[in-house]
Amino acid sequence: MSLWRIAWSYLWNRKLTTALTILSVALGVGLISAVLTLREETQRRFEEEGQAFDIVIGAKGNPLQLVLSTVYFLDAPTGNMDISIFNELKEHEDVVAAFPIGMGDTYRGYRIVGTTSDLMDFTWGDRTPYALAEGRYFEDSFEVVIGANVAEDTRLTLGSTFYGTHGFVDSPYAEVHDDHPYTVVGIMERSGSPNDRAIFCSIQDVWDVHDHCDHHHEHGAECDHRRPHDDITAALIKLASPAIRFEFKELVNRNYNAMAAIPIQEIQKLYEQLLGIAKLVLLAIGYLVVAISALSILIGLYMAILQRKRDLAIMRALGATRGEIFGAVIIEAFWVTLLGVGAGWLMGALVCAVLNQYLVAQVGFHVSAVHLTADLVAAYSAVILMGLIAGILPAWQAYRTDVARDLAEL
Repeated sequence: MSLWRIAWSYLWNRKLTTALTILSVALGVGLISAVLTLREETQRRFEEEGQAFDIVIGAKGNPLQLVLSTVYFLDAPTGNMDISIFNELKEHEDVVAAFPIGMGDTYRGYRIVGTTSDLMDFTWGDRTPYALAEGRYFEDSFEVVIGANVAEDTRLTLGSTFYGTHGFVDSPYAEVHDDHPYTVVGIMERSGSPNDRAIFCSIQDVWDVHDHCDHHHEHGAECDHRRPHDDITAALIKLASPAIRFEFKELVNRNYNAMAAIPIQEIQKLYEQLLGIAKLVLLAIGYLVVAISALSILIGLYMAILQRKRDLAIMRALGATRGEIFGAVIIEAFWVTLLGVGAGWLMGALVCAVLNQYLVAQVGFHVSAVHLTADLVAAYSAVILMGLIAGILPAWQAYRTDVARDLAEL
């Protein structure tokens, strides 16, 4: 019988201890797998969306807030800017495409985004984030195209009508614009992007809905718009070359009453400053769990060696060498660790699958299952190495077996 078979048989002679040890290794590996996968996948998706447009321009404030609100629909806008700035910048020789964005209303928590119809034709690389699953794009007043998440959650279909509510918080006390019903004329394909959570219409509709603000303002009521047709929330800009992003950003920030931000730059800052720390903390916890698991491997194998020293003595008497005894124990440690890594991979995949459902619903990003990357291979290798190191002391104890003494005790 080979050493591998012998080691396997010894492991399952103590099923409960082996199963608990494998579970402890799996918990640490599962945490490490989930953290590394989610970190890589979410960063990749955020950066993919961040590269769609070279520059985002809006009211002065926090550049990250501007990017999150305009590109990802995750934060409140920094305010409004004069549309004359947009009209001037879109004629700049370095601007390939420019799209106005107007926001201020929502429907059941989903943002109503006013823009121009040419944004619906925008693509980059092989991605078509505004592609339709059914229907057509908006043409007439108060026609909308809705994202896949919106359609699924609200049950809106082609021909459905609804009213927008003022603000970005889904509240029963929010003002309902019940004098301007929207009609669904198109439903977009699921793109795994923030567009899945958005409702797109003509920016003229956003202005028309808020025309009543002028009347309220005259009577002292609070209003977010001075003259709606003079303002937009932000502008999405595509430049002739990504190389001139910084130059164009400085041009806007220096010469206009507006702020320019580079989406990919702001997202990378977010990951480095905030999410990078969270990743390190969670990874540290994962490796701590694995270290404790390695200790349990050491203790479990050491106690097993003490319990079966007579078996080892008989193996030696039948011709097994000290090296083979040592190797058999190391193989046991390897089996336990390898099974723990396998179970941990499954746990990590399960966690990613659950969180994927949440991210698809809340952010619009699809996170794939755990797949081997350089970081994961390195992490799994480190875990297996820790398991093998944990087996050295018990293996050395078995190596030092006193055949004559242990046989005399039979």
